[in-house]
Amino acid sequence: MYSSRSRNNTERFRESQKIRHAVATLLAKLPADLKNGSELDLLKSFGDHKVYSIVHLIYRAQQYEGDSKDYDFSRRSMEEHWRAGYYDTVRSLRYPDILERPSTLEGVVCYDVAESEGG
Repeated sequence: MYSSRSRNNTERFRESQKIRHAVATLLAKLPADLKNGSELDLLKSFGDHKVYSIVHLIYRAQQYEGDSKDYDFSRRSMEEHWRAGYYDTVRSLRYPDILERPSTLEGVVCYDVAESEGG
């Protein structure tokens, strides 16, 4: 449930960033006589060319975990989750593309190494 919400939020962010990139690009193309005014000031606050790399570290439940996995905060459970997150991070950083500056239209690149490895 939480994994799909994370992916949904990422997609919404990607679409928003695509619009911010488009606004910034269009504003830069305006002739000098159109670069003044309160409307333009408002649009300037929305436009940017920032880039983002998002690495999904989504916990995949173990077969032995039951329905209580969403609210089991026992020491053992938390240590398993932390360890899984650590190993996902280490595995993700083995892919050099993750450290590259995004060059997509929206300036957002998402990675999910576990999913691409079939895990």
